[in-house]
Amino acid sequence: MLKFIRGKGQQPSAERQRLQKDLFAYRKTVQHGFPHKPSAFAYDPISKLMAIGTQTGAMKVLGQPGVELYGQHTLVNNSATELNVQLLEWVYGTGRILSLTAANQLILWEPVGTTLLPIKTLPFDGKLKKVSSLCCSVNKDLLWIGTEGGNIYQLDLNTFTIKDHVIYHDVVLEQVPPAYKLNPGAIESIRQLPNSHNKLLIAYNRGLCVLWDLETSSVERAYIAPGHGQSVGLSVDFRGSEFSWYHADGSYATWSISSAEPPKNVNYVPYGPDPCKSINRLYKGKRGSTDVIVFSGGMPRSAYGDHNCVSIHASDGHKICLDFTSKVIDFFVTYKNNSDDVEVLIVLLEEELCAYDLTESNISAIKAPYLHSVHASAVTCNYLASQVTQSVYDNILRAGDEQDIDYSNIDWPITGGLLSADLEESDEEDTEKLYEILLTGHEDGSVKFWDCTGVLLKPIYNFKTGSIFGSEHDFRDEAAADVSAEQLDEGEPPFRKAGLFDPYSDDPRLAVKKIAFCPNTGKLIVGGTAGQIIIAEFQETFEKSSLKYSSMNMVSDRDGFVWKGHDQLNVRSNLLEGDTSPIAENGVQITGVLQVLPPASITCMALEANWGLVSGGTAHGLVLFDFKNFVPVFHRCTLNPNDLTGAGEQLSRRKSFKKSLRESFRKLRKGRSTRNNPSNQVPTTLEARPVERQIEARCADDGLGSMVRCLLFAKTYVTNVNITSPTLWSATNASTVSVFLLHLPPAQTAATAVPSASGNAAPQTPRRISAQLAKEIQLKHRAPVVGISIFDQAGTPVDQLHAGENGSPPHRLLIASEEQFKVFSLPQLKPINKYKLTANEGARIRRIHFGSFRCRISPELIQNLHGGSPTKSTRSHGDGEGSANISANLSASRGDVYHEIALICLTNMGDIMVLSVPELKRQLNAAAVRREDINGISSLCFTNSGEALYMMSSSELQRIALAKSKVVQPTGIVKVEPLEAQESTLEEEEEEESDKEAACNVEDANILDNKKKQTAPVRGKPANENLDRSSLHLANGICNSNLPNSANETISSSIGDITVDSVRDHLNLTTTTLCSTTTEETVGRLSVLSTQTNKATTTVNMDDIQDINISNLGEMASKSSQTTESSTSSVVIKSVITTISHEKTNGEGEINTTKKTVPEESQF
Repeated sequence: MLKFIRGKGQQPSAERQRLQKDLFAYRKTVQHGFPHKPSAFAYDPISKLMAIGTQTGAMKVLGQPGVELYGQHTLVNNSATELNVQLLEWVYGTGRILSLTAANQLILWEPVGTTLLPIKTLPFDGKLKKVSSLCCSVNKDLLWIGTEGGNIYQLDLNTFTIKDHVIYHDVVLEQVPPAYKLNPGAIESIRQLPNSHNKLLIAYNRGLCVLWDLETSSVERAYIAPGHGQSVGLSVDFRGSEFSWYHADGSYATWSISSAEPPKNVNYVPYGPDPCKSINRLYKGKRGSTDVIVFSGGMPRSAYGDHNCVSIHASDGHKICLDFTSKVIDFFVTYKNNSDDVEVLIVLLEEELCAYDLTESNISAIKAPYLHSVHASAVTCNYLASQVTQSVYDNILRAGDEQDIDYSNIDWPITGGLLSADLEESDEEDTEKLYEILLTGHEDGSVKFWDCTGVLLKPIYNFKTGSIFGSEHDFRDEAAADVSAEQLDEGEPPFRKAGLFDPYSDDPRLAVKKIAFCPNTGKLIVGGTAGQIIIAEFQETFEKSSLKYSSMNMVSDRDGFVWKGHDQLNVRSNLLEGDTSPIAENGVQITGVLQVLPPASITCMALEANWGLVSGGTAHGLVLFDFKNFVPVFHRCTLNPNDLTGAGEQLSRRKSFKKSLRESFRKLRKGRSTRNNPSNQVPTTLEARPVERQIEARCADDGLGSMVRCLLFAKTYVTNVNITSPTLWSATNASTVSVFLLHLPPAQTAATAVPSASGNAAPQTPRRISAQLAKEIQLKHRAPVVGISIFDQAGTPVDQLHAGENGSPPHRLLIASEEQFKVFSLPQLKPINKYKLTANEGARIRRIHFGSFRCRISPELIQNLHGGSPTKSTRSHGDGEGSANISANLSASRGDVYHEIALICLTNMGDIMVLSVPELKRQLNAAAVRREDINGISSLCFTNSGEALYMMSSSELQRIALAKSKVVQPTGIVKVEPLEAQESTLEEEEEEESDKEAACNVEDANILDNKKKQTAPVRGKPANENLDRSSLHLANGICNSNLPNSANETISSSIGDITVDSVRDHLNLTTTTLCSTTTEETVGRLSVLSTQTNKATTTVNMDDIQDINISNLGEMASKSSQTTESSTSSVVIKSVITTISHEKTNGEGEINTTKKTVPEESQF
């Protein structure tokens, strides 16, 4: 009790709280990978932008590499199916885009910074029926909306209202030849002629196409396709003289606009004469003097109806049918400037994006700069190699360039948007650039290397392990099949295997389970499902040697053990022969394979490249292997003698029935006494203590207790306090931590400590590395250990130190189980500190990592910190050995660089916590991943600089930042053209102060009408370059707006005097940021508020803000409050912005103090 009362008074000082705000801030930054479940695709040939909509309501606009904008549709009637984006249509050249959802809502989106904001919404009622096609005018003022009823409505884009003039289908039928007596059906396609803007080509569903004159409102010419049934769409050429009309029976024909006579080949079916499936999209162009037709679908129904194809047919007889492994959503063809010359084909598939060079007849593939399919083969594990050196990175690139030799070198055609010219400042102490590389292990045994240093996730190398396993006969058959697949088939259709998505694996034992990679030496270790450990390295030169193979049996000395699982993989025998050339590509070589027996899945691995050691753990024990000399060092079986099968029950928290009854009766008695005596309801100080759950010890015979969960190599103090020793630490599911003392040969010890003065010593026979068990720790609660780390006095983990550095003593040991953190002293192993997570909060620890956080602070703050109590922030300024936390005093005006190491923890609830070490005081708590997203939580991995990546779906990754100084986010913007004759009026109304949760300085104000003359020039301004775009709150692919207990909901505390609850009640948003709110978020909230009601008489529009600048917005809001009059179903803004803390993109915070001013004239 005294400890609790004493702890209540130890609150962080004001300086420490200020430092926390400068160091830690949670935000979602950028999304990598391919959108989940895409449903719509659109291209703007003027702005050179493309857009993708998904079934979950997500919107992505992409331009040149680095320009990425995100948007998210919101629920209307609480049905997730309504979010499905069915059509996208660009307002060409303006940067705005229209989307049509399954709820039959038309929404106009506008880019603001790196966010897409819905600025106009038009719901369609029953009279307009279901929308089937859209067409935007070249003048950017009208949108023609075709419906399934056959009528075409005109939407004024400036006022976003339907015009009175409607093209009714019965009016059209009156003017077509009497031979056509059918109901024309739905509007399938609308096209405006490029050479005559007052004429429309309208294609109806039942074989009718008309040329409509907008000036005379009459049919100028009618085209009737004989005997085709359903029509699908139109494609008009560049000159506006002819159009291609394609149909549902797999046929297409090119018609002359000036003649109603059908062409001679009106019944041409490319893959006939058998019945064929529908052609879904068609483009026509030229390659020199050769006509090129590109279309999707049209396959023979009976023979190839299940193929997903895009065909390229040239008039010179050259035909190619690209056969994809996933459904074709849509595609488009880019043309050279002001011509019909085709350039690039870009295909959006259900699982990937593919691009092809149409300028050459061989139609070679193009490597896109973004939207790569991370899940080409199912992802089975993730590993993030942080701070990879330049030399290792170059070796990986050299190996990857050899794999990209077949790709086309044509420039990427999507070049829209503007990139910021500001370059981030690099610290002076950085001597060379370090890279962040994500390694993904896949089901087919491959490991893909992705450069995630910047905004773009770039694939740089694909490391394949499946080729070294199996028989030689199988390998030859697979190689022959791959060669034949690349060649064109002789028959019709001329299939060519296309795309990288291949969800099928020949052998599930090939799946990668664990990866270890050394960022300094380029050593790669891959652990698989069948106990195989593949050893490879990235170097410029290699010694020519054949593949080495070794095996280690962990349970051979256990009588009665029976392995009932799968067999081990067999290495191809021809690779083990002495005269076989090494398995090497340009820059990488597989040196050996270690087989662990029994062939259970690898559960954890550790690599120490400087010592030449690798350790692997399974459900039966662990092995230590010397890969330099390729000899085993030792193995240890962790099986319980009572459980020789190694396969027991699942982990369970056992609770006695007797104790449950006792607690139930206590609750009943307490409830009766409280009801009978109301005075007992007064809370006391002791009752304010958080309830601590009783954690019972797990039984020793719990199943899977023998599984090794984590391994760690460390050079630390184990035997005495003066000398560091090489050690291996292991921990199991049963909370057993073992310490093994390693005896390294002198040469290898010198490599890790002080290099030898003379390197020309005579070669000696290499001594064997040995190991012995030094100490063992058994935690009482027996919870699985998820992480072990040893850090020095400054908090730096010893495994992150450079070779030869030991860090500043004393060292401390951190053991993280699923339920608690515990810090021990070394070498005494005495408990120092403990943090019970499960007992206090009910969550369990899933992953830990140490991250580096830094910021610039003033000298005055340093003095205050030094003058206070010896906290972590004060100690980190001390001149420690090895790693000083103050990097450099760059300038007196900007202050010093403060550096702090903290512990980052992920829980099974999807929360991320940042804790100081060794005090284990919480610095930050953020809801990062939805608690229902099990795959996201299990795939999350941290970087050394306070960032994290996790799989937000099966195909895309979400990047998050926990440090203010290290934020990777898109900086590109899209310039928006102003809407012509745009008018919106805001009436002057006063509003009562009724929101008790609003800030203390709430004042009534009026919104003036003097903004009209500023509207047009304001809309054309690009977003300010100083915007902090890191806190985008639109979660792509996920919309949890109506979930009451959303795990992604994080309270933001730096919005000045806006109360979060008062705003969030009116927003269908799920994710806000912690300790950071930017101008874009504030503007976005106001804009979303204006679109949440359909009957509002006045709305807050984006035009109301003169400039998207945080200082202007803060000054405006501090002078007057913002009110909006609306009807009973609309939203009313009841908050006043009095201060906004703006964070610049380089991590430097700027604090605007709150000022109480007299209400003056508003800037609206």
